Amino acid sequence: MPSLTNKLKSLGVQLGADKIKTPDKPASFPRLVDVFDGSWENTTSGDCFVLRKTFHPGYIHGNSSLFKDLDLHILESDPSLTGISTIPLDQFLFIDTETTGLAGGAGTYVFLIGAAKYLNGKFHFAQFFLQDPAVEPAQLAALDEFCANTKVIISYNGKSFDLPRIKTRYKLNGWPPPFKDIYHIDLLHIARRLWKSHLSSCSLGDIEHHLLGITRSSLDIPGWKVASVFFDYLSSGDPSPLSSVFYHNEEDVISLITLLKYIIDRLSNPLSKKYLANDDLVSIGIYLASQNQDDSGQSVLSHVIENIDLSDHLHNSALIHLASLYKKSGDYLKAIPLWEKIASRDYIQAHTELAMYYEHKRSDYQEAIHWSLSAMEVITKQSKSEAGDKTLQALDHRLSRLKRKISRLNR
Repeated sequence: MPSLTNKLKSLGVQLGADKIKTPDKPASFPRLVDVFDGSWENTTSGDCFVLRKTFHPGYIHGNSSLFKDLDLHILESDPSLTGISTIPLDQFLFIDTETTGLAGGAGTYVFLIGAAKYLNGKFHFAQFFLQDPAVEPAQLAALDEFCANTKVIISYNGKSFDLPRIKTRYKLNGWPPPFKDIYHIDLLHIARRLWKSHLSSCSLGDIEHHLLGITRSSLDIPGWKVASVFFDYLSSGDPSPLSSVFYHNEEDVISLITLLKYIIDRLSNPLSKKYLANDDLVSIGIYLASQNQDDSGQSVLSHVIENIDLSDHLHNSALIHLASLYKKSGDYLKAIPLWEKIASRDYIQAHTELAMYYEHKRSDYQEAIHWSLSAMEVITKQSKSEAGDKTLQALDHRLSRLKRKISRLNR
């Protein structure tokens, strides 16, 4: 997509923030304040058009209300989030941006920033609009004031997209970048680990539809159309079509609030009655185990294996991860039957786990050779791959070592 700089050139605009001017706006078009329930707010760097709303914690968004408190202890097993549960909710910021393109750099402007924070018992939502590139400092100053005491950022792909672009705009204006020394919960990263294998995509729209029960109105606009609507506004001066962009951005931000609540509930209460039949409990259990929540991971995966009709892939995944948890706790009596079951389905990892167990825990080298050879047989039946070649090399090395051990015993 062309950068805003190139778009402005095509409109006859000179480069340089001090020389930028947008095309004349026909008087027949409504003003921003006629279309939106917002206002021009004065900042230390000029006036910025800001739209503000408040949402009570009981506001229903999809299947759930918002919240006034949330226990984030479950996230603290992530080293980057240690201590986050001690941060008061009024220092959280939910943020999403609309930009003139996907590329970073000087040519990509952040023309709309939506953000929400909890204050005095309500969520305060604000949208900071860049109506003219020449007044970008005013937009940044307004955002800076709104985010002054932020200690926690919640975003959806914000680590890779939103925050780097906001920081670039600050840098290009000669300002120090915002959001230093903060916690950042990027919900996309968690969503991918929990639902990538269950949904066609982990776009926020799909998450809303399949998990949160959110149906957007016909006013919504696909994300890929957002930039073109802004360019049309710069060209024509008509702000009316921007309604769909402002709505899209608002829905994104409010969905971050309900999605955070949903994720925390799923991880903190995975075996709640309302979730017991969900096959995504496999991913929930695996995620909990990866976060050193071993007891919860075992409980979830055991429930799934015993009570839910799973696809072969999900069933194997549940078995191998549950066996790994038993191995971690030293409970091989429970791990071995699971490995044997998966091995019968030509799951290579189970063969190698059994080979390691019999070699290192039982010193039963003949049995270890059996499982090493069976693993090699499975690999040779599969399509040739680099990973398979490396595994074969490791197994060949293991066989040589096992034969040497047997030879020493027979001397």
